[in-house]
Amino acid sequence: MLHVDFDTTRFGTQTYTTDSYRPVTVNQDMMSRLAQLSQQQQWILYTAQCPRPQYDALAAHQVQCGKIIHMKPSQSQSELEIVMKAIQSGNASAIVASSAIDFVNQKLLQQLARDHQCEVFFLHSTQHHFH
Repeated sequence: MLHVDFDTTRFGTQTYTTDSYRPVTVNQDMMSRLAQLSQQQQWILYTAQCPRPQYDALAAHQVQCGKIIHMKPSQSQSELEIVMKAIQSGNASAIVASSAIDFVNQKLLQQLARDHQCEVFFLHSTQHHFH
């Protein structure tokens, strides 16, 4: 079995195997933190621009899958606006958004999240499956 690890600052750490052609690990730090945050009474929100969270991957990291919501795309608001509203609502312990949000706005969202006892994670669009 071929085993390949990619470790760069731009792409994060991912492990692929030729058996399944899908990431085995996305970001260990993020998944560990999501597991901790899923113990709270609030939701963990994935924006529509992120790939659908996979139950097996979440469960393998002890993330409470019943606390995960994958939002539908908005017809009227940008991902940035959605994340801002989600943070300000106080209903989320964490929000996972795409890295399509520019770096400056990512930093602003992280500060807003800290102010509201929430955390924001950004998934790189390069984190996709091999075909």
